[in-house]
Amino acid sequence: MLSFSAMDHYTILDLPRNATPEQIKANYRILVQLYHPDRLQHASPAVRGYAEERLKKINAAYSVLSNPEKRAGYDQEAGAPKTSSKRRAKPEPEERQPAYSYYTYTDEDLEEWMRQEKEWSEYKEAEARERRARQEEEKKRKEAEERARHAAASNFPRVRAQESGLILQLAQGLWTTLVRVPAGEFIMGSDPACDPAARGDEQPQHSVHLAEFHIGKYPITNVQYQVFMDATQPRKLASTAHWQSPPGKENHPVVNISWDEAAAFCLWLSQETGCIFRLPTEAEWEKAARGADGRLYPWGEGWDVSRANALEMRPGTTPVGQFSPDGDSPYGVADMSGNVWEWCADRYGEKEYQRRKRHVVKNPYGPEDGEGCVVRGGAFGASARHIRCAHRNWHYPFKRYHDVGFRIVAEPF
Repeated sequence: MLSFSAMDHYTILDLPRNATPEQIKANYRILVQLYHPDRLQHASPAVRGYAEERLKKINAAYSVLSNPEKRAGYDQEAGAPKTSSKRRAKPEPEERQPAYSYYTYTDEDLEEWMRQEKEWSEYKEAEARERRARQEEEKKRKEAEERARHAAASNFPRVRAQESGLILQLAQGLWTTLVRVPAGEFIMGSDPACDPAARGDEQPQHSVHLAEFHIGKYPITNVQYQVFMDATQPRKLASTAHWQSPPGKENHPVVNISWDEAAAFCLWLSQETGCIFRLPTEAEWEKAARGADGRLYPWGEGWDVSRANALEMRPGTTPVGQFSPDGDSPYGVADMSGNVWEWCADRYGEKEYQRRKRHVVKNPYGPEDGEGCVVRGGAFGASARHIRCAHRNWHYPFKRYHDVGFRIVAEPF
């Protein structure tokens, strides 16, 4: 094989010695494309190695023959007659070198090369198709996201973050706030040494660790529940019975709602907004009511009749937030004591706290079964001991009660 200094540049570029500059440039472009590394990414190592060496020789030959002065010197050194840069009318047959005379590979090599070239061409076509398909899929995804954003901005109900809380908008001009309760431990239950009203099912007092959650600042009101009923149970006939918000009590907490109906409200909200809404667990409710320090009432240790609707001081429910902010919990949650009992997600277990003693429990959800579901907070006719933050009670989930309502929890998103 010729060395770089002695190799036949004309043979490498598959040219006659009297080739014109245009022929030199045209052949060079063809050969560079043929041996370029981008075309050989999937070829065998032997083929790639051969192509790399060949491309070096092609570039070296072109650098000489494309320069008139270098070409003249090369022709003179090689003992070849000087040639004119003008195209001859008819090349001398004896001066024409055999095509590809410099190649040393076999017929099998050529067949392998052609097979590799075909596979490479098919690969590039498939890659282009996949790229176009990905681009089209990405375009459709962005269009779908834009449609979803547009729908979220124009449809109800919808939810959005605001500072450390959430704003839930159920209809035009109708909204409520959810308050953030940070992750961490709090003291749950009662200590008889500090609370003479402590009951057996509130003991022992223990530590519970909860993940972050958002809880409704107020219980769900009649007018808010009306939106749910209109959306899920539209009136078909004038004579058909249909739930109606009590006149003049639109902003009072909704009552006569079973646990099943409260859970259905949360499911509807989740489906409509794409966020997870549910009833609070018993532990979440208690932490939102008393904070992390184990206080007896949302506002502190002592009973204060001016901070809650209880003790039959009023004939029934009062508008939500009427005792705010004086009666609010440390997190700013209103009406946690008095006004209405509130459904929780847990089944009631009388011995549930006994199971938790001697270790910190995380995100407890109560027993797996039980006769009734937990209610918390007391109502307008409850005594002071029944509206303590730690007081526990339960009702049958399929029944409705005139003094039981609910508030909602949203999981972080």
